Amino acid sequence: MSICYSSDSHVVEPKVVFEGLEKKFGSRAPHYVQDPDNKKGTFFVLGKLQMNVGRAGMAGASLDDPIVQDRMELGYEGLNPGVTDPAERLKEQVVDGIAGEIMYPTLNMASFSLADRDVAQAMMQRHNDWIRDYCSHAPERLIGIACLPLPDVDAAIKELQRVKKMGLRAVAIPCSSPIDKPYFHPDFEPFWDAAEEAGLPVSMHIFCGSTWDMGLPAHWGGPADAILGYALAHNAMAVSIGQLTFGGVCEHHPRLKFVSCEFETGWVAHFLERLDHATYRHRGNEASPDLQMKPSEYFRRQFHITFEDDEAGVLTRNLIGVDNMMWGNDYPHHDSIWPNSQAVLDRIFKGVPKEDRIEMTSANLMKLYDIKLPEGATA
Repeated sequence: MSICYSSDSHVVEPKVVFEGLEKKFGSRAPHYVQDPDNKKGTFFVLGKLQMNVGRAGMAGASLDDPIVQDRMELGYEGLNPGVTDPAERLKEQVVDGIAGEIMYPTLNMASFSLADRDVAQAMMQRHNDWIRDYCSHAPERLIGIACLPLPDVDAAIKELQRVKKMGLRAVAIPCSSPIDKPYFHPDFEPFWDAAEEAGLPVSMHIFCGSTWDMGLPAHWGGPADAILGYALAHNAMAVSIGQLTFGGVCEHHPRLKFVSCEFETGWVAHFLERLDHATYRHRGNEASPDLQMKPSEYFRRQFHITFEDDEAGVLTRNLIGVDNMMWGNDYPHHDSIWPNSQAVLDRIFKGVPKEDRIEMTSANLMKLYDIKLPEGATA
């Protein structure tokens, strides 16, 4: 079988990442609470948000299983070893039949929407330092995403330049802009200039909006805890794709590369079709006067979008763009398909040409992140 990489995996940051922040920020800092409000387990607390640490690392397990519930109550001790130990992580990649992973945060996902920007920036810097060290164990198999404190443009540029010097290969910004300041707003131009110059892919991951609700309607419920809010979460990413394409960011910064992460892909082909049509009908209202192409053409030139077990996206791959799609297993989160990724891939790629599968499960990712092929492996 050809080599396979995950474009969307995660770490669960250990406690050491946040040590010392309480001394600096007091109760504003992230901290841990055991069994809060009659709930069992270790919870990461940031403001009013509580995240169950154990739940974040239950890949390959069913949340309905009482044994799994017991594991979740153990917090960090219930996680698979590779979640925090890079040497063990490589063994867990082998179990799933993959050669490497692009790794996003878990607990630090909440920092993107934190109103207290001083704390958010400190959390991101801590994460970026730790993920650099974690990935140094195997740089071609462990590729960490750095977090940037946008919408604070000056702080984001400073951190972007710092992580570039550190050798990190990609950065993440909020998947949704502030409601009153779309990504094509002139205030963001210095950041787009700096990001284009840095040459690192710019990722936007689900649950990492500039607000926790990612700008979605309140009556849907929260994307992280409601049926409609989660099922329709891709609308937040659709808005950002629109802002970056018809708003002129891609036109003015043609070397920027964007990644839409964990929003799946089955909706993309129809959305791009409608976005082109809407831009044609209403171009004078919002679209940049400098556009030289359709939004869908900017998307195909500058965007990648990830999927996990999304058969609908694979079936419409030629409308989306095979070159734009990248598969990921979402390890170690509870809805990950680890350790059964190869069986899932065999199912969703049934009848698909081998070369398309290679593009979406390795080649596109390796090109985007400049990953060298492991010795003896074949693409």
